[in-house]
Amino acid sequence: MNIVNFNEYLSDLKEKSLKIYSLMESENKGYSSKRTKRLRDPEEEYVLFLLDYMRWQRALKSGAVAKTGPRRYKLDWTKKF
Repeated sequence: MNIVNFNEYLSDLKEKSLKIYSLMESENKGYSSKRTKRLRDPEEEYVLFLLDYMRWQRALKSGAVAKTGPRRYKLDWTKKF
């Protein structure tokens, strides 16, 4: 059976995990979201909110989305909304 020094094991593990974390971060740099770069002006946010609200109401009316309980909804994939 091998004898393992716990402190050495932890330091090696930290080095390996740092390399993996750095590699993952470097891969994700190229795919940043455009939403974080530009803030929306209040008028644009309001218009998008209204569009989303109207789309949700249309889905409820058509039966594509059914309310099953408080904060619970069922989506019917066969219906278009």
